[in-house]
Amino acid sequence: MATEVLVNDGGAPARILPFTAGSAITAGRAVEMDGDGNVDHAGIDAHNVLGIALTDAAANNVASIVTGKGVILNCAVSGTMDEGKLLDVGHANGILVTGSDTTIAASGTTVAVCLELGTGTGVRMVKCLMRN
Repeated sequence: MATEVLVNDGGAPARILPFTAGSAITAGRAVEMDGDGNVDHAGIDAHNVLGIALTDAAANNVASIVTGKGVILNCAVSGTMDEGKLLDVGHANGILVTGSDTTIAASGTTVAVCLELGTGTGVRMVKCLMRN
């Protein structure tokens, strides 16, 4: 991937942890653990996001996952982004979207806070502050 995922851990307790990929994993996307202990892209409104994939990983290979509150990462997003908006998983493939801040916060699915403005079609990388 051309864009680096980890921007700055800001002295936060960031960790890069190795997990086995249950399927192909794309860098910058949110991941969750499946029933057999492997990681896959997080599903829509996932409550158990482990973190963000640091690198691409093929199925059954090691997937490096960045986790930690306060870490600044480039994350895969879709749709309009506004600074300060809460982000959650809005697609079955670990892509983050903005939504109603009150709805996301109430549902407990908040993954990150957006740090950049922008719009665009398709998936792109945007700087985010991790909340998990």
